[in-house]
Amino acid sequence: MSGRTVWFDRGDNRPAGEPGGEFALGNFKGQCRTDEYVAGVASTGAWAKGKTPDALLCRKLEG
Repeated sequence: MSGRTVWFDRGDNRPAGEPGGEFALGNFKGQCRTDEYVAGVASTGAWAKGKTPDALLCRKLEG
């Protein structure tokens, strides 16, 4: 299966129009498009970064 990686380790990476609204105020956010689902989450192990999620694998919804 194919997909796309949505990185948000250095800034927000969300679809235009902010369909998910503002969540996690003050934190970088990543979000798949409305026709996609989250198939995976990648986190950093870097202590200085807080060991937080950094990227999403987004795949198209089928059907």
